Amino acid sequence: MRTREASFLLGISRQRLLVLLAQGRVKGADKKGRFWEIPVSSSGMPVIIPARRGPKGIWHKQETSVPQMIHVNQSKIKSNQGKPPEELEPVVSVKHNDRNDYGYDLYISGPCHIVYRPYNPAKCGAHLWINTYDPVQFVDTQFNLDPATARQAYKQIKR
Repeated sequence: MRTREASFLLGISRQRLLVLLAQGRVKGADKKGRFWEIPVSSSGMPVIIPARRGPKGIWHKQETSVPQMIHVNQSKIKSNQGKPPEELEPVVSVKHNDRNDYGYDLYISGPCHIVYRPYNPAKCGAHLWINTYDPVQFVDTQFNLDPATARQAYKQIKR
């Protein structure tokens, strides 16, 4: 497994995982050239060796049982009509636990499940959404496809 997938499974940033790898705290990890090979345990998760001092780690120890919900916001699509590109609001949201990230274009790296429930909508009011347990990555969170902001969540972009 590579660092991107491992950091997603652990629920930590890729940079934090690289620090843990440099400290030798990822069990069985091996560097091949420029890339890290990270083994997974029987639970499907990388094993992090806890430190002796400092705060306790916040990474996940097992795979999540709650899927990520991908939702296209119909009201934002309607409100974007007639606006210039710099004023467009993102219409795609990824909801996972209590987190909600927005963007324009995303990539699902594995299988997904499309759900339509007209009589039992989601908490946000959606009747149609996509569920997935696999990593979801925003390709673009700015409408102008600026590479500097392409991988940041919409809430983190300074306007």
